[in-house]
Amino acid sequence: MAEEATSTEQSQDAQEPHGNDQQQSTDWEAKYREAVSHSREWEKRAKDNKAAADELQQLKESQMSEAQKAEARTARLQKELDRLRAEKQANAWRTQVAEETGLPAGLIVGDSLESMQAHAKAINEYVAGRTRPQVHAPGESNAQETPSGSGDWLRDQFLRNQ
Repeated sequence: MAEEATSTEQSQDAQEPHGNDQQQSTDWEAKYREAVSHSREWEKRAKDNKAAADELQQLKESQMSEAQKAEARTARLQKELDRLRAEKQANAWRTQVAEETGLPAGLIVGDSLESMQAHAKAINEYVAGRTRPQVHAPGESNAQETPSGSGDWLRDQFLRNQ
């Protein structure tokens, strides 16, 4: 009998296929309309909030623009002042090292007094380690000092330095 009851229910469902669909369709349409109206309500609120936020931002910008400009200018000037102070200090160190070592200030590089002193010391050691060739001006007697003694001072200097 249970089988007969089940088959009877199935046949009734088969005969009334749109009975339940009408109720579900109405429910979905109502939910859809409700969701759309809810969405439009929130959209309106968001637009109102956006307009208010934009007005507030404009007000802040109008009030803060002078302060921000002054702050940016102060920061730029402070950066330039720091750069000039560092450059002045580096020049003072360069001059000090040049006086101590006898090197031209233009040859001394470094970002601290110690690095400039180390650089100047390295230059002096390099220069001291090299033998300086004697260069004679044209017309000077260099026949005794050159192996070839050709009288051509440029060739003689070249051969002497090899």
